[in-house]
Amino acid sequence: MLRRTSLAICATLAIVALSADPASTASPGIGNLPQGTQTDAAYMASGAGVTNVLATTQRTSCYRPEAPYFTTLTVNAYDGMTACPGADTGENTGRRYPYPTQAGSNPGYPAAGAMLVKDHSESDLRIDPTNPLHLIGQSKWFVSAEGYNHLIGFYESMDGGSTWPVQGHVPGYEGWTDNTDPVGAFDRYGNFYSL
Repeated sequence: MLRRTSLAICATLAIVALSADPASTASPGIGNLPQGTQTDAAYMASGAGVTNVLATTQRTSCYRPEAPYFTTLTVNAYDGMTACPGADTGENTGRRYPYPTQAGSNPGYPAAGAMLVKDHSESDLRIDPTNPLHLIGQSKWFVSAEGYNHLIGFYESMDGGSTWPVQGHVPGYEGWTDNTDPVGAFDRYGNFYSL
């Protein structure tokens, strides 16, 4: 009984001693930003050097979707798919043959040819820890918003986001009609991984 009482008293004293001087008072710590108000002029100046670069309009991408949707729900304002006018990303668009992951699909699937990527959503952006100018972004790529079928597309920049010359869809998943939300990560050596 005496041991339990002594242990309880020691634990109480340790908790009181630790709470009297929290570690965050010695340094601002990670994620602790000074709070306060900002003037309108300071706020406007903070965005003066920021530019918006639309990575999705710098290249034309296409892929052969597993589930074709053309204009089955036009009453709901879906515009269907558009045949690929010619991709300039260097990726395998599936123009000539279905992708290996589409082998064994049911009759009528996949689509008869490559379709234009014209919708994007749910983006993810990562910075290479070995080179802060090396960025890789990902987003869902749709050939038709109808049916919510998509692949994951990626964009790569080596100049801090001024240009995005390397683009394409993440290969190997063309036989699936729904992929995960885009999420990626660099390891400490600068290798990139995507789900």
